[in-house]
Amino acid sequence: MAKILVIDDSRFQRRLISSVLEEKGYEVVTAGDGKEGFAVALRETPDLVICDLLMPGIDGYSFVRMVRKERLGTPVLVFTSDIQKTTRDICLELGACDILNKPVDRETLIPAVERAIGSAKKA
Repeated sequence: MAKILVIDDSRFQRRLISSVLEEKGYEVVTAGDGKEGFAVALRETPDLVICDLLMPGIDGYSFVRMVRKERLGTPVLVFTSDIQKTTRDICLELGACDILNKPVDRETLIPAVERAIGSAKKA
């Protein structure tokens, strides 16, 4: 099964998302911020990264830029409380594969994860 990296500065959100993914059989690794998350991404080579947008230090925007700059090829799914269209457009322009709104529910998360992983395998 695919390995997914979940990056969020909220321990609660990391646990919530991890538990949903683990129930579906995914292997999950986590990080508490963008800097740690990038190091984990390099070390673990996940099949997908799910990253919060607003975090201290390296935020989701910067994380997506770093992934693309280093040509990691890992799809990044961004999730955020910010529901503005401009935020969504910026994330997609930077290279995010999708943007989900918080709070993320199982019925939205799992199909988005499956699409992202499926698209990456076809690429």
